[in-house]
Amino acid sequence: MICRRARVLPVECIVRGYLSGSGWKDYQRVGAVCGIPLPAGLRESDRLPEPLFTPSTKAEEGHDENISLDRMAELIGPDMTERVSQTARALYAFGAAHAESKGIILADTKFEFGIDDESGQLLLIDEVMTPDSSRFWDAAAYEPGRAQASFDKQFVRDYLETLDWDKTPPGPELPADVVTGTRSRYVEAYERLTGASFERYLVEDVIA
Repeated sequence: MICRRARVLPVECIVRGYLSGSGWKDYQRVGAVCGIPLPAGLRESDRLPEPLFTPSTKAEEGHDENISLDRMAELIGPDMTERVSQTARALYAFGAAHAESKGIILADTKFEFGIDDESGQLLLIDEVMTPDSSRFWDAAAYEPGRAQASFDKQFVRDYLETLDWDKTPPGPELPADVVTGTRSRYVEAYERLTGASFERYLVEDVIA
């Protein structure tokens, strides 16, 4: 058995195709997302003129923080920054096109990368385009100018925003209806994107 070593790049790689979440908050405040200027007059959930690559830190504790491309280049080098940003954009374009064919909008998504120490090959690691790392919307119900119903953990976030909680551990226990509602959204996203049965996947561990 050959054991190869790889190192994880210390950045989260977010690609945003639509103006939502923290990007919308940034835009309302300063007219830009993660320091990238945008045209005036955009609405919440509008499709962006082109997808934005917006890296962030990988925090050991607490929340990740958005960083500039210059800061990313300081962390991993300018050549690797360019390589990663181009790869992340291409992956987003591929995923967004597939989701669109299934009637789903991939509003934004997060990637993580590593480097094979022996070959120098760029590796796509961790989860890829799941509801935990992506913002999925139903294309049939899409209406810019407001927040969109999501197939992702935004359902949980929305519930937590109703609580008097300072967002420090331990987190509050989720009620059964929030757990059930979140699960049903994840299952619908899985089945629409893959065309496969989620119950069959649980039994056979095969997407088919």
